[in-house]
Amino acid sequence: MVVRVTRFTIGGEPLWGILDGDEIAPLEGTFVSTADILRLPPAELKTRAGAQRFPSSSANILSPVTAPAQIVCQGLNYADHADQSGHAPRQKNLLFMKAASSLSGAFDPVIRPAGCQMLDYEVELGLVLKRPLGAGDHVTRETLGDFIGGLVLCNDVSARDVMFGEAFMQWFRGKSARTFCPCGPWLVIPEADEVADLLDRIEIRLWLNDELRQSAHTRDFVFRPETCLNDIASLMDLSAGDLVLTGTPGGVILQASAPLAQILTTKLFKDSERKDAIVQEATAHTRYLAPGDIMRAEMRTDDSAVDFGRQLLEVVDA
Repeated sequence: MVVRVTRFTIGGEPLWGILDGDEIAPLEGTFVSTADILRLPPAELKTRAGAQRFPSSSANILSPVTAPAQIVCQGLNYADHADQSGHAPRQKNLLFMKAASSLSGAFDPVIRPAGCQMLDYEVELGLVLKRPLGAGDHVTRETLGDFIGGLVLCNDVSARDVMFGEAFMQWFRGKSARTFCPCGPWLVIPEADEVADLLDRIEIRLWLNDELRQSAHTRDFVFRPETCLNDIASLMDLSAGDLVLTGTPGGVILQASAPLAQILTTKLFKDSERKDAIVQEATAHTRYLAPGDIMRAEMRTDDSAVDFGRQLLEVVDA
């Protein structure tokens, strides 16, 4: 059994509800955060659904992952993305962070920061923890469901000119602007013994202005979720409600090239020169996200039995 839980408003304070077809059944009880939701198993959540129903089209859908939350990301975790980035074969898991204030809803605009010239998309599967993860924990495929409470569609929006052009290549800064982590539209909450199987069967896609740009299956992961969680646990502690992004497939706008590699190596310590050179080279023949662009992303199991929803995101200027 899986339940689809959404966070929404209809002219008031945020509410939580279960998706029932095209309707939302608000949950009875007090739920402040995602961690509160994930304390209950799917069957009990279903019993909390009241008799009242709202058309989902009448609701303002919010991110089902709430702040404060740590957001830990995997990079280059699909073979084709690693290859297109000039980092194949992968030897070690790449981890980095995003700010919780980057969280936004599945239909909210993505705001391009002032001066950003290389805005890019990264569709991703997100894992939401239901219990703490720390130094004494070891995760296996069989115990994934003990730690992972929910699965969610995400977009790791990235300002590439900041990531590679700012002082010593600031990934955190380039990935953490407000609206740079659209999540949802809903959180899929499976039974613990269903998690590992679900994670083996997910397809994920992103279109830019109706052109398919990214398409992949979770069988293409370089590092599996249990490996990622163990890497994180060896480094830091996570709490219930924290979000782990599992990497994006190939097809992002920024592609590795010999000229870009040369700029990065020869101008590593020349920050202003490096940024100008990267922008000039990367944008000479490639168009990055601009106001009016529409990103559409979808995620479902390969048999279409479990639907993780669709995002529709318009890029706007700050």
